[in-house]
Amino acid sequence: MDFGGIMEFEELNFKHQKLFDAALKIGEHYSADALFSNLYLWRFARKIEIASDPDFIFVKQTSKEAGKYFLAPIALNANADLKNALEILKNYAGKAGFRLVFRAVTATQKEAIQNALSQEFEFEFDRDHSDYIYSVSDLINLKGRVYHGKKNFVNRFAMLYGENYERISAANLAEAAKFAEEWFKRSPYGSNEEKLGILAVLAEFERFNLRGGLLRAQNEIAAITISEKLSKDRAVIHIEKANAEFQGAYQAINYAHLANEYADFASVNREEDLGIEGLRKAKLSYHPAQILEKFTARQNKDNLC
Repeated sequence: MDFGGIMEFEELNFKHQKLFDAALKIGEHYSADALFSNLYLWRFARKIEIASDPDFIFVKQTSKEAGKYFLAPIALNANADLKNALEILKNYAGKAGFRLVFRAVTATQKEAIQNALSQEFEFEFDRDHSDYIYSVSDLINLKGRVYHGKKNFVNRFAMLYGENYERISAANLAEAAKFAEEWFKRSPYGSNEEKLGILAVLAEFERFNLRGGLLRAQNEIAAITISEKLSKDRAVIHIEKANAEFQGAYQAINYAHLANEYADFASVNREEDLGIEGLRKAKLSYHPAQILEKFTARQNKDNLC
């Protein structure tokens, strides 16, 4: 990277993985946006480029819908100077001729940016990309009237098809990939970019720090899920797909994966709803403990370089 001129970004690849793994050890991470696996998964939906210095990772993304934007700088050490990182990006955006924009900014990051460069950014709440956080024990135990329907679906799946949770491994990766391809053929939801991302992650599954699971029904896969540890007591669910022809498949994979992989964790992030009405309704029906608010930060026009 040339800080005397303009930063040099390169497209996301596996040589960046160690950087993100190092960043994950710094502080508490509650959102999946800055995880290497998540970026790798969505690299077909938008151009994702990386630059770094000894203190920060810089993630630049470009999409047809949103144009050029960044994630908030990702610290590589506890004493990293955020103000300096923001000044670097301001200089980069100014020389490249575009307004500096950050997306998927959490409330904690928002406060840090405001403290570092007071009044230089305007913030807009982004409900569609805010994450749903749940109590793991709530989603495993499914106690009380609010979870009565969910528990019935879990029990019905077990009664009809058995309790047959499997971890995704080399032994069943090809089957899981075939299920994902078939799911996108059947479903009106999802995009080709998401399909390509899931298949790419499954093709390199053992290179990630991911946990995957699947359920079978009538000698075929009924549901798959992919997740990972986000912090010491929080998991994140990246992918969850099920064949709705098998009653209770979605509820059963949600329950079984948490019960088998994260029973000792406090919470799980099930990511955003993207403003999709049906998805929002489904996520709210599980009674989140918290909506992790996210914001878009735009450089004030008065402060453009």
